[in-house]
Amino acid sequence: MKRFLLAAGISWLLACSTVLSAETASGAFPPYTSELDIVYANVAGTDLKLNAFLPAGRTNPVPAIVEIHGGWWTGGGVATAAEHVGGWQIFMRDRLAIFSIEYRLGEAGGFPQSIRDCRNAIRFLRQNAKRFNIDPDRMAVTGGSAGGHLSLMVAMVPENFDDGGPVPELAGVSARVAGSFSYIPPTDFVRFWTEGPDDVITNQDGTITYRRVDEKIPNDVRPHFRTLFHGVIPDTVEHKTIYTNTCPIGWIRKDVPPLLICDGEKDPIVPGLEGKELHEKLQAAGADTTYWMTPNGGHAFPGGPGFEKVLDDFIFRTLRPE
Repeated sequence: MKRFLLAAGISWLLACSTVLSAETASGAFPPYTSELDIVYANVAGTDLKLNAFLPAGRTNPVPAIVEIHGGWWTGGGVATAAEHVGGWQIFMRDRLAIFSIEYRLGEAGGFPQSIRDCRNAIRFLRQNAKRFNIDPDRMAVTGGSAGGHLSLMVAMVPENFDDGGPVPELAGVSARVAGSFSYIPPTDFVRFWTEGPDDVITNQDGTITYRRVDEKIPNDVRPHFRTLFHGVIPDTVEHKTIYTNTCPIGWIRKDVPPLLICDGEKDPIVPGLEGKELHEKLQAAGADTTYWMTPNGGHAFPGGPGFEKVLDDFIFRTLRPE
């Protein structure tokens, strides 16, 4: 799922520990400092990194929002400036610490590896809360598209979720968060696969092969999932369980942290309002969940009259910024 949060034609070149401009096209914001390329874990010889954007001059620990980028779990990348994070205007206005994390992509990642990476990033931030001057009990996750799925998984799965667990340096550190703001997320992988177009090619000699991803085909999920699930497809009860356990629809229960789930009414990439289905099932279970659908919205950051207040209210209720 392509990253829709980058402003076209703008490049940001920020050195480590520089102060972000307090003036933007949208108005004045408090000064922030940035710290880039922070290694939060090493997995199979690969350093996984995050970027930090911190409100300057704060003495008391501040709440934090952690962005997980989109890109079909195969592309995209960590934000190199706070302004590249969806919702940054509200986050900066509320003086939240903003983090953007990377995770293993494509064949090197997939499921549940990418989920494990994101949860290890949360553990790292909790372990280093004093370093970043954040309150570990007021830390939420956000993301769109693939990042929306991962932010929901981080918030919804239990502490003992079977994703490989913490790296040794983070053993015993909790991966819990105070909430999740997710938008245009795929929430039901079996449904997503079923609604996707076929990718089977029958050759002249009768052998079967599978085509590559075709960017011109809407919702072309099957070639992606063959890679991300390391060859497993939802063709048996056991395999369907694997798919269900790695998506939010498999973790419906009352005791999840507060969730803000947003769909685009006419999303061509994640069709059928998957977020609404998840919200309604969570609501029936008694969970604390808020839903927003952007009227006529596509596969993009939420909007429409009233949305900013919905997001603002969610932040104040879950993170309690000063």
